[in-house]
Amino acid sequence: MSFIAVLALTVCVGVIAVMQLGKVHDMSTEMSTTWMPATRSLLEMKNLVSRYRTQEMQHILSGSYDEMAAYEKAMDETWANLQKNRTTYESLITEPEEREIYPELQKLLNQYAVEHNKIVAISHTQENEQANALIRGKSLQLTREINTMLDKLTEINVAGATRAGQTADGVYSQARLWVLGLLLGSVALGLVLALWIARIVSRPLSEAVKVAQSVAAGDLTSRIEARTTDETGQLLEALKGMNDSLSKIVGEVRMGTDTIATASSQIASGNQDLSSRTEEQASSLEQTAASMEELTSTVKQNADNARQANQLAVSASEVAVKGGSVVSQVV
Repeated sequence: MSFIAVLALTVCVGVIAVMQLGKVHDMSTEMSTTWMPATRSLLEMKNLVSRYRTQEMQHILSGSYDEMAAYEKAMDETWANLQKNRTTYESLITEPEEREIYPELQKLLNQYAVEHNKIVAISHTQENEQANALIRGKSLQLTREINTMLDKLTEINVAGATRAGQTADGVYSQARLWVLGLLLGSVALGLVLALWIARIVSRPLSEAVKVAQSVAAGDLTSRIEARTTDETGQLLEALKGMNDSLSKIVGEVRMGTDTIATASSQIASGNQDLSSRTEEQASSLEQTAASMEELTSTVKQNADNARQANQLAVSASEVAVKGGSVVSQVV
């Protein structure tokens, strides 16, 4: 969302800059394609009118028909250029005031053309005084009115060009303010969002580091709370699951250890009981061994007594035999 906001402001800066540049381009295009060409055409028309009138005077003052013919050719070219510029200017008319003045200018040019034909015709008769009277009469008045019309039209176009330039300057100043304002706003917003994002990321990471250090130190009693659902929140949630799993495993190990300790105690008790019984059996075995020794001694004595009795029996048998012999003898 932060990057989208910054990008949106950047897009706004670009759109406003492009729009304002488009307006400046329109103004410059209007100046280069309308006002300046129109002004140039009007000034050229004024110059051609002055040249045309000068050529008329030179035609009157010509000393030969050849010279008159040369000036007539030059006047035809000048008039053709005048009409060409007039046609060009017609396509560039944009202001209502121009549309009002231009028909009057066209009418004056037509009247001037009529007077010109009169002047040329009289000039061919070499009646210079009458020709001079014509050229200083209505022809001069028409020339002044034409120049006045051309000056008015020129002023209108110069004013239009000035307005276009002022509008372009205003658009430029406004666009510069907008662009600078949006750029400063984008930078400020970017810094605020950067600090906010850094804080959002660093705080859970600091908590995660503390939890990891506590787990590494063997403390599984840390309380972990994931307040967000982003990547750092998922990290804290994973650490919480790890901590809970380790606590569960340690509890199970502790229970197993207690069971082992109980079994060890029972085994130790059994071993003590077995040891006491073993000692009792050893004592019994010692007594048995002593009895066996006494029995062995008694058996030995009985064996000796048996041998003695056997010897006595043998002696008695011998005596009995002898006695039998004696008895036999006695018999």
